[in-house]
Amino acid sequence: LLQEESRLKTHASTSTLCTDSSLSLSSSPSSGYNSSNTATCTTSNLSIQERQQCNYQHKYCLGKGSYQFPVISFHSHTAFSSPEEASKLQLPLSSSGISCKFTDGLAVSVNSFSTKGYQDLSKHILANATTEVMAACSHNLRNLYTCQAAGGWKYQCTEKEVLVYYKVFPSATRHGFLGAGVIERPLSCVWGLVRDPGKRHLYDRTINTARIHKKVTGHIQLVYLVTDASLCYLKQPRDFCCMTVEAKEENLSVLAVQSVYDASMPQPCKEVVRGEILPSAWILEPDVVNGRDITRVIYMAQVDLGAPAIPTRLLSSIAKHQPLVIAHLAHFLAS
Repeated sequence: LLQEESRLKTHASTSTLCTDSSLSLSSSPSSGYNSSNTATCTTSNLSIQERQQCNYQHKYCLGKGSYQFPVISFHSHTAFSSPEEASKLQLPLSSSGISCKFTDGLAVSVNSFSTKGYQDLSKHILANATTEVMAACSHNLRNLYTCQAAGGWKYQCTEKEVLVYYKVFPSATRHGFLGAGVIERPLSCVWGLVRDPGKRHLYDRTINTARIHKKVTGHIQLVYLVTDASLCYLKQPRDFCCMTVEAKEENLSVLAVQSVYDASMPQPCKEVVRGEILPSAWILEPDVVNGRDITRVIYMAQVDLGAPAIPTRLLSSIAKHQPLVIAHLAHFLAS
């Protein structure tokens, strides 16, 4: 932790946007504000093959049936051994004046996107999130309802009828939270709340601000979030600039979320630490129990909260805060 703190202080001191509040501004490459170490490209540098559209044709087995989820494979001369490796290649976009940046955290930085560019990026974000969920459940969502997890996820406990999982990252500031639970309401009722950022504060007490910055299409939005970090025993609030993507696959409803940098979104300030949302998602599946319509809910949140890191001794209690948003949502709908 001392080495990490020293590295962050050195990194912050060399950032052109460093403030006089020590380490109050996250200056990781993926934040878009200090991206000298991040691979950058423009569409003019892409070959004809790399400009071609992505081919989304990977099939997964989820729950009771097979559903088609988009996983990126590029029509180019380059072969990729994993989605993580593929994500480091810049997306082939047709818009002019576009640059995009990918980091090991799979966050992206974009400038001057057309609607088409955002749509291409949304497919990448959806692929990132669904790939992570599929790794966690070994390609069967029902595993997460029986304390079975893979891909680095570990079962922690069951509280308020929500199964809680946590994923450890090499970086002390990164965390993975996952919950699986059942809400005794039809999918349409649950989905109406989940898909609307403006209603998140009604059932998630960690949210201070959640507003739509830009509605790109009916299913793609740029969203600005400010969270109360005191529940994680951190003094400064965290804010996030992200894109949300809605998708329907067979009977599943998916909301994928990931940080992006867009020049029009709020700039960092010294009072708030700029965090990063790594591939995250809500996955809702309708079901019928004893003749009643219910909704099976999986919620995955992967975040980089920035420095300082959460004390290790507190992680076990903090690990269940985010997954229990499912229980809070169920309570709100019941009331």
